[in-house]
Amino acid sequence: MQKGSLKITSTLTALLLLAVSVHSYAQDIVKVRNQNYTSYFSKTQHIPVLVVYSLTPDLFNCIKMKGEAGIKLQQDPQLPDATALNDDYNNSLFDNAQMMSPDVNTCDKDAYTESYYFTNVMPMPKDLYKEQWEKLHAKEVLKTKKYKKIKVFAGTVGRNWVIGRDNNVIVPEWCWKVIYIPSTDEYLCYEFHNIEPYMPGDKLANHKVDINTIESLAGVHFVNGIISAPYVTATPNN
Repeated sequence: MQKGSLKITSTLTALLLLAVSVHSYAQDIVKVRNQNYTSYFSKTQHIPVLVVYSLTPDLFNCIKMKGEAGIKLQQDPQLPDATALNDDYNNSLFDNAQMMSPDVNTCDKDAYTESYYFTNVMPMPKDLYKEQWEKLHAKEVLKTKKYKKIKVFAGTVGRNWVIGRDNNVIVPEWCWKVIYIPSTDEYLCYEFHNIEPYMPGDKLANHKVDINTIESLAGVHFVNGIISAPYVTATPNN
């Protein structure tokens, strides 16, 4: 066989393996639509690789909270077997971090309950969740009040640890969030190393990056506030 033929065969084989890998990965990711967010949930990792939602003031700017106080994390009825994860998070060193905060779903009882589904949860170091991630949630509220509408993308990348005796919940190495402001066509992007020890002087600004960094890290692409990835159908509402 000639060298040229060998090169072509090797290239075709590599492309075929890549296609199979992408297809397998996409098959593992289940798209779950809830009222106020869409989750792309990995059945093998037991975490969302991406959560997408839009915020407007009417979702949280109500006189009286409509959700039930004391509600607990629970499985998503649309994906019950893969999200029965309460026992896996109990007594772990990681917090159950919600990608979309319940605080922006307080004006609707069902939406508030759905924000406690495990399709909206990832394991995160407790200090990172209580400090930087919650500050980012607060920033989303401020931007929503100012611009009347924003779109948010929150994702996970890689593997750092495993929690849970039965379900092997993956603790991702990275988590990220992109806030898109339609009226200004602006992206506010944040990247967090999900294994770093807590630093008392840390600030949210230290985690701000550009959109290219997020695209490279997560293997996604953004155009006009729409995300594309092997497991995502690029539609305005995702």
